[in-house]
Amino acid sequence: MRLTAQTRVYLQAGEEVFRKPSFWDKFKTFVGSDVDLRTGELSVAGNALAMTEQVQQAFKIARITNAVSLVIDRDIVYQDLEDKADDADLLLAAARRGADRFSRPFDVIRVVFEWQGGGIHSLIEAAVRSKYKQGEPAVIVSFGARIDALRPAEGESTEAAKQRIGAALADANLVPVAKNTLDQLVARVEGALGRAFAGARLETDHADIQVVKPSNEQVRDMANNWSHHDASLRNQPSYGGYGWGQRYYDPWGTYYRDPMDTFVNLMIIDALVSPHHYHYGWSPGYLGSTWASYGAPVSIVNYNGTHFGTADHIHQYGHHFHDVGHVAQADFSSASWNDAQLSSYDANQSSFDAGSSGGGTWDCADGTAAAPSFASADCSFDCTSDCSFDCAASDCSWDCSSDCSSDCGGSDW
Repeated sequence: MRLTAQTRVYLQAGEEVFRKPSFWDKFKTFVGSDVDLRTGELSVAGNALAMTEQVQQAFKIARITNAVSLVIDRDIVYQDLEDKADDADLLLAAARRGADRFSRPFDVIRVVFEWQGGGIHSLIEAAVRSKYKQGEPAVIVSFGARIDALRPAEGESTEAAKQRIGAALADANLVPVAKNTLDQLVARVEGALGRAFAGARLETDHADIQVVKPSNEQVRDMANNWSHHDASLRNQPSYGGYGWGQRYYDPWGTYYRDPMDTFVNLMIIDALVSPHHYHYGWSPGYLGSTWASYGAPVSIVNYNGTHFGTADHIHQYGHHFHDVGHVAQADFSSASWNDAQLSSYDANQSSFDAGSSGGGTWDCADGTAAAPSFASADCSFDCTSDCSFDCAASDCSWDCSSDCSSDCGGSDW
């Protein structure tokens, strides 16, 4: 289960970007014609370091001081692999030492912080764009959070984790309170951004909650790494899944390797569809309806972005998850576990049958959802041409096609 939110910062000014004159432009100038070299884009590249400092200052105002990383495109300027606390000043010092990198061309600067409190652990990414058009955000701040009570504890067996998570889910307030906590954090950051970027216009999407049916590969990875319960910072960010400009972008998966996230999703889907004794006997649909009535609707999605619907209506499409129960009841901590137990699990079963109702995506995979106007034309912000960032299989057949069409609406949106 993931909680996501986003705030976009629209600046009032920027340096206008002009294109280089072509031969025809030069000829027209020579004969006395006017040539318009404006691109309609604005740039902050000349003030990139100052913009980074403003972002860091905003986090400081919001009392968020635990820095994770600073990345310019794919060049890592700062990364906290030692889990230092209150290291915001170290990030800023690294940025100033790397001032030369800020003076060279770039597409995106990503400043990443984390915050933990109120029962959630949140990763916050501020993406500073080098160029943007009028009416587009210059800075996009994305939040990805997890609920502490739904995480397997260090050294906890599979069955013990199921029992404890089942008990936690029995508290109808757990998910709504977590959503409210993230909304409060987002509001705090939004206020701080308003102070750091005086005169800027801010736009916020408050917390959304999704449960994801994982892929076969993700389940294998989780089962084979059961002893490692903590999310670990990736050596290199993995910019896969939803593009950073999309509403449901989750920075947690970008910066953390977290096999236990898969376990939590399996447990929750199993609890929603076919409650067992460790789920305290509620009926299918009860959890989703309760969460929705408390102002925290939960959406169910497939690993590739296919949107099934909300948890309170899971009885309408529960047949897409019949394979989850068998896997969810497996003992991943047992020495007898092997991948053969996944034989009945079909992650792609979740694709909607022809003519069935519902479905669609929130990441333009089916060509119907609108991509943001600032998305790159070739989806390069979202996936590499061979999807190598996103899966282990050489042809990525389990997760995306070779041209990333499962992740973007095609090469030209």
